[in-house]
Amino acid sequence: MLPGVDIEFQNGQLGTVLNRPDGVFGVLASAVAVSTTFLLEKDYEVKSMLDVAALGILPSVGNYRLYKFLEEFYNEVGNGTALWIMGFANTKKVSDFFTPDVTTQKTPAEKLLDAANGAISGLFVSFDPSVAYVATIETAIDADVLLALPKAQLLGENYTKNEYAPFFVYLEGYAFSGDKFTLVDLTTKEYNRVGVMIGDSQKRTGAVPSKGAALGILAGRLASNSVQVNPGRVKDGAIKSTTAFIVDVPVQLYDVGSLHDKGFVTLRNHKRKSGYYFSDGPLACAPDDDYHFIPQRRVIDKAYRLAYDALVEFTLDDLDVNNNGTLQALSGSIIEQAVIAKIFSEMSVEGELSYDPSDSSDKGVICKVDLTQNITSTSTIKIKQLQVRSKAYARFIDVPLGFVPITNI
Repeated sequence: MLPGVDIEFQNGQLGTVLNRPDGVFGVLASAVAVSTTFLLEKDYEVKSMLDVAALGILPSVGNYRLYKFLEEFYNEVGNGTALWIMGFANTKKVSDFFTPDVTTQKTPAEKLLDAANGAISGLFVSFDPSVAYVATIETAIDADVLLALPKAQLLGENYTKNEYAPFFVYLEGYAFSGDKFTLVDLTTKEYNRVGVMIGDSQKRTGAVPSKGAALGILAGRLASNSVQVNPGRVKDGAIKSTTAFIVDVPVQLYDVGSLHDKGFVTLRNHKRKSGYYFSDGPLACAPDDDYHFIPQRRVIDKAYRLAYDALVEFTLDDLDVNNNGTLQALSGSIIEQAVIAKIFSEMSVEGELSYDPSDSSDKGVICKVDLTQNITSTSTIKIKQLQVRSKAYARFIDVPLGFVPITNI
């Protein structure tokens, strides 16, 4: 085994009750090639709709959904944000994007991840199959979505472990039938790197039929904010799209609460506020999973990347040890402070972690090296504790409203 760093995610710590480098995303899309400017299964990096135009991607047959994703992404985030694109033949299903090749054991999605050299922290899907594709509706959505969920989760776990580049995935609740009662309950799943969205900016039976979801808007909203921000935060304002539908029903006329309760990302409105907002940012796992919501997923993934960047500097470094082969306290402290300083400066100071600025010892991150580990014989530094302090989120606000009591004088 090559010398390196091994970091394991902890879970069950929160006690949950029912142009940023960490905003570099990728989109896997059904598409058609455009001459020599846009080829299938080839990676492209764009930073504006001008770059998209240079590739020849237009809102025409074959690339309409991809163009829509890109346009809605840049409407939300603005020009200058990097986005990686890879198109696939419209005969491929979403589950195919995450299925390993029998020879190379590489998934098509990995081609894009590898091309970005670990920069991608989130993958989104834009599915636009050929007219011959007939969705098999199972639990109210295309059965292929259910097949893609565990495959995407496995890729996320393996790529994190092998490449030290964690990421999340959002899929479309493709071909949602509109039946909220038979819809699959994602909160019973265990996919805390994968989420599913239902809801689009266009009707199902519009001029161009839409069976997918407005993931370009979600991606743009996430990319425009730091990792701890919930995509549904009201103070960020409404999404740019002035229309939002569940199948053919305007969002405000559909029971979007039922979609939220089953763990889907969707769109909603707020009374006496104009426009549409995201309901929340769940992933397909139980609500008491520490990483059920996308802000916590993005926060822990960024901390993971930063911890790796700090710790990899000590790979094959010579270290001072005691007579029994254990690490000397000063050497352990140097390692701890390297990790703490890295995460503090790039997360806590940026408002992405909770900490008390009035307490000089509070950095929002704890790192402890195991000083009982015999490094001489094992060649292994063991970090016995690495934790960051998450922000809290006001999902519910309870208010006791009444009259000021009259006092007899």
